[in-house]
Amino acid sequence: MSLDGPRVAMLAYDGAGSFDFVTVNEIFGVDYSHRFGSWYRTSTCSVVPGPVELDGGVTVTAPHGLDEAEAADLLVVPGWTREEEVPPAALLTTLRRAYRRGARVMSVCTGAFVLGYAGLLDKRRVTTHWSMAPLLTSLFPTATVDPRALFVDDRRVLTAAGMSAGMDLALHVVRGDFGADAAATLARRLVLAGYRAGGQAQFVDSPLGPDPGDPLPGLLDWLRDHLDQRWSLPALGERVHMSPRTLSRRFHRLTGLSPHQWLTRERVLAAQRLLETGDEPIGRIAARTGIGSVTNLRHTFHRELGISPQAYRTKVRQRRTTRTS
Repeated sequence: MSLDGPRVAMLAYDGAGSFDFVTVNEIFGVDYSHRFGSWYRTSTCSVVPGPVELDGGVTVTAPHGLDEAEAADLLVVPGWTREEEVPPAALLTTLRRAYRRGARVMSVCTGAFVLGYAGLLDKRRVTTHWSMAPLLTSLFPTATVDPRALFVDDRRVLTAAGMSAGMDLALHVVRGDFGADAAATLARRLVLAGYRAGGQAQFVDSPLGPDPGDPLPGLLDWLRDHLDQRWSLPALGERVHMSPRTLSRRFHRLTGLSPHQWLTRERVLAAQRLLETGDEPIGRIAARTGIGSVTNLRHTFHRELGISPQAYRTKVRQRRTTRTS
């Protein structure tokens, strides 16, 4: 058990979003190596090392300067509460240099504005808190701002919507670094959804909870238990007594995804778990998850994860061998 995973720099600056910082640090900054054999090496960094007052009167100590952040594998940028003010030049330079070196940069909530001022949002799909999306669009018009998404991962630039979406994005990062099973285990420990359904639209002038009589949550559970089966939109509509058009509209309202997108995501997650936890042939996994064939599974993994199923399995096994050696 050791902290020999990716290096993470939690960036702290005056007025940064305290909720963004603390919640994401709960995932990256707490030592979970006793559960997973290894974990992130996380440091808190600031323009000037020492105490930093975040918003809400919360003060954190940053033992490290920006040199440490520039060498990290992942830099986390919490909310920037002065959205129309350019952040310190040294901070922007650090983000640019780290990204050019190959690091990932991750913003939470209005931290996306910092990435924008660093020039890292150009020609990318990104998100931020839905209420700040118009301003982000006006300040950085070359970015494609999606106010509906909980988080977006676009070529090493990762952006999360308001506050708690930062934890969804952090779990997404864990899923890529340590596997779907590790992300699900950690989510259960933190009493979080392993992969939260829905986008920001569910939080904009909408009820606090789903309609108790809504049949769609039950349909989602049924689909998860029957991923190997073929289905059609009309057939699913019949199960919940809806027309295909109504089902598509209600499905998107609940999950933020089309039925096809949601099912693809669930099938990929199921395939990841099977690759991580067993030795089943890849063809069998393709059949069990409803993806169909080895060719389809390979194509889907490359599109969704940027890696082949066999390479994903090898990566997980190498990680486990490293942890136990």
